[in-house]
Amino acid sequence: MHGYTGKILVINLSNREITQREIHAQDYFEYIGAAGMNTRILLDEMDPSIDPLSEGNVLCFGSGPLVGTMAPTANRTDASAKSPLTGLLGMSNSGYSWGPELKFCGYDHLVIKGKSETPVYISVNNGKVNILSANHIWGKNSWDTIRTLKDELGDKEISVACIGVGGERLVKFASIENGFYGAWGRTGLGAVMGSKNLKAIALRGHRDVTVADSLGFQKSVDEMRTRILNHPTYNPWRQFGSMLAVDIYCTLGAATGYNQNEAIDESFIHTMGRENLLRYKKKSIGCTACPLACASWVEIDEGPYKGLKLKGIEITPTMDFGARCGVRNLAAIAKATEIFQKYGVDCSTAAASIALAIELFQKGIITEADSDGLELKWGDELLIFELLRKITYREGFGDLLADGPVEMAKKIGKDSEQYLPQIRGLETSTRDPRSRWDVWSFGYLINARGGDHLRIQSPAENLRQSAPEGEYFHELSPPEKAVAKMDIFDDWKQRIFDFEKNVVNIPYMAAWSQDMMNVVNSIGTCIRPPILYSLGPTIYSEVLTALTGIEFLPEDIRKAGERITNIQRIFNFKAGEKREDIKYGPKFYNMPIKGRKLDKDKIDKVLDKYFQVRNWDPKTSLPKEEKLRELNLDKPAWSRFS
Repeated sequence: MHGYTGKILVINLSNREITQREIHAQDYFEYIGAAGMNTRILLDEMDPSIDPLSEGNVLCFGSGPLVGTMAPTANRTDASAKSPLTGLLGMSNSGYSWGPELKFCGYDHLVIKGKSETPVYISVNNGKVNILSANHIWGKNSWDTIRTLKDELGDKEISVACIGVGGERLVKFASIENGFYGAWGRTGLGAVMGSKNLKAIALRGHRDVTVADSLGFQKSVDEMRTRILNHPTYNPWRQFGSMLAVDIYCTLGAATGYNQNEAIDESFIHTMGRENLLRYKKKSIGCTACPLACASWVEIDEGPYKGLKLKGIEITPTMDFGARCGVRNLAAIAKATEIFQKYGVDCSTAAASIALAIELFQKGIITEADSDGLELKWGDELLIFELLRKITYREGFGDLLADGPVEMAKKIGKDSEQYLPQIRGLETSTRDPRSRWDVWSFGYLINARGGDHLRIQSPAENLRQSAPEGEYFHELSPPEKAVAKMDIFDDWKQRIFDFEKNVVNIPYMAAWSQDMMNVVNSIGTCIRPPILYSLGPTIYSEVLTALTGIEFLPEDIRKAGERITNIQRIFNFKAGEKREDIKYGPKFYNMPIKGRKLDKDKIDKVLDKYFQVRNWDPKTSLPKEEKLRELNLDKPAWSRFS
């Protein structure tokens, strides 16, 4: 096959059985690859109602069809399993070289089943697969694990995915580290690896990815690159990376801090804004095949963290440990990054657990008798580092925090659940839906993995004022001339945009954006704004057709994204999620920010409209029979809901 390898590598750790399976072209056409095929594989291979830490859970890695080619930013890999943190579909996406290496080994997907009796790691070298003892690396941090395996396997160029001690100790938000500086961070997939006694997966391959129409593919790739390089956000993103958005969110008044109790204003920019990055940034670095290179190599030259050198200081840990936990020192953010990468824990949920603990301590709900004698204070850098250690090793008070904020609150009691800024088991980013209501904020509620900010992003985000108080159906529109350039189908533009009122219809734009994000996470490209906003289904159909020889029309691309949205919803229903579970955490409804809190009744009406757009039953939030037939989902056994 062209573009695809056509093969899935399946490893059952319980019986050490290693098999290969073929993938049909029709499956690629319907689900594209990576995130889409991952969900399809999970539904075929497991019961979504199982305990996520049981051997019945299945861990699936998928690289998209563009991965391993010269297409810009085509390096992303989606990892999927049932989440130990949320109980829903766990998904995480990461770049660098691991995904291309999987393709070069001859596989589009790697599926891990069962559980080894003893610690093991997997080595795949040009299709030769070995399951090897990991006794000597069990207990090592992720960086030492990677160094050991590169030496042991005699190849500095191998790509390693591994867990740190956090995954071994089944911290429910443990990450899978992707090399030294990347990770599949969200939803606790590192704990799934740990539950299988799987320490690492080392890949090395030399096979080529073939192209059906080389001239047509080169033309499409050139067009993609030109659009990215000419996008107005390209140069700022290249200079500041994701830190660019810190100033934007603070200026908009969209961010909140201290466990999302207070608005973060422009004063945050003085110590934590993008210009502060330049004090430490030495150069830009990028993932495989990336023309953007938005990551920063930083070196700390002074202060208590002097000598620290790493790829770091991104917006997520800056807002998580800075805004959420009260730290006002970018060098400390770099140090926190080193710690959570070595330990192998997700920074967002770790920070959310710590922030909840500090708030409960400040309110007197817990005391030093609960916190191992620690005084929990906002902005205490050494305290945060110590709590990260305790979480990782499940030591004392850290054992409570290691289950994540939702379980923490349940165990503590005393009405602690009222202080949770989470949605469907996963905390949001610090961009607060009370401070700014838009497609992004609504996307927290409806994306498949819970309160996450990366799986639904509008290409028409205006980055101006929020919707007026009490308005939930619309946000302000960008100018009509800007919309004219967007790769959105005309019939969808008519539903989404009202230029007389200068508004965007949130339910329609959320559905479009959700489907397109599924496409991007399935073809294997990046979601940074210069890429996400400059590309769309038309160029995706052209590049995939030229690459694979399978004819993809733009509508086929959109429908594949919609199909993926539907099977993600089916998985979550099978995992136990009901319509009434689709809601924001109580803090957002009950505790105002600048006088604003969410109105549940109005949001439920927006949800009902979203379900109508999707042709889902608003009572069950499940696809109706005609929608299943339209998407060719009415035949699989897992599409039955009774």
